[in-house]
Amino acid sequence: MSGRRPFESLYVHVPFCHGKCSYCAFYSLGRYSRPEQEAYICRILQDMEKQSDNCAALRSVFIGGGTPTALDDDCFEKLLTGISSNFRFVNDMEWTVESNPESLSEQKIAIMAAHGVTRVSMGIQSFEPRIRTTLGRCGHLEGLETKVDALRKAGIRRVNFDFIYNVPGQTPDDFRMDLHKALQLNPDHLSAYALTIEEGTPLAAHGTCVNDDDFPEYWRLADEILAEGGLRRYEISNFAKPDCECRHNNDIWHGGTYLGTGPAATSFDGMDRWTQVSNLLKWLEGEEAEMDILPLDKRDAEILAFGMRTVDGWTWQQFAEIVGVDAKALRGKELARLERLGLVTIDDNGFRPTARGLLFNDDIVMELL
Repeated sequence: MSGRRPFESLYVHVPFCHGKCSYCAFYSLGRYSRPEQEAYICRILQDMEKQSDNCAALRSVFIGGGTPTALDDDCFEKLLTGISSNFRFVNDMEWTVESNPESLSEQKIAIMAAHGVTRVSMGIQSFEPRIRTTLGRCGHLEGLETKVDALRKAGIRRVNFDFIYNVPGQTPDDFRMDLHKALQLNPDHLSAYALTIEEGTPLAAHGTCVNDDDFPEYWRLADEILAEGGLRRYEISNFAKPDCECRHNNDIWHGGTYLGTGPAATSFDGMDRWTQVSNLLKWLEGEEAEMDILPLDKRDAEILAFGMRTVDGWTWQQFAEIVGVDAKALRGKELARLERLGLVTIDDNGFRPTARGLLFNDDIVMELL
């Protein structure tokens, strides 16, 4: 393990949403007050000022949630101003803001453009009304094409769409239609997640079950159809045009350091990980973060396993430079076993999951951990 390092990425968790979707297990509040927004902004700006000296020039900023654009315009402006004024950035810094189409107003777009946001990630999940109903999807998709055009005209040219597949009642043809509609809007990035029923969500409470019989077909369709739009799978659930991969996530998958601010946000300093309490009031009152401390060899193995979520995996040199340990010395026997099982490819340059290894990535993770 190479030791603690300055934070090179910033994640900001905004816990507010215009309603809570039935599948969502992320910490968010579907109902909230103006004073709660103001208290959140006050506290998060204090945290940023306190932590900025622990950061290098940031390679990426990611504002997620929740729905960041659910903030009132003045609170949204204060949040972005706080980031701009407290941190240094590399010249080609990537700055992502998550949004839902209905909360992406002209004013929000103008605020983002003024502060140098480079990328917007929009939650679509599906264009099909009955699937959106099954997901309890809040909001609407009216004016989506106009809003995507407005982003690009404002200089925010990188757009991601999030989709969910393998939803009860959905068919592969429904998913095919979703992907073709998405490509008509020419995104440079698309995330496609298989639905998982998370404990504590309304879907789980209703006893909803997922049938995985069509999973391989959904997986195949994503590769085939998105390739028509020039988007290549580069991680289990993520597709991008060349040089449009999400830097923030890619760095995290490959052992990068990140500062997490806001309730439920996680930080990693190269050795230890810690997560803020998933409760707005307790976070505002200053409750201590929950620590995740592992022996060095287990943390190194965790970093190695996370990187194997990606199509390119690791080069030997890259892993050694980031972690300070030779991957063969750390998990050589396990990698050799995975290669024999057809889940991993190993060569002089490095090691990476096979197509089958991506599909059955849990097996790789279990072996390496």
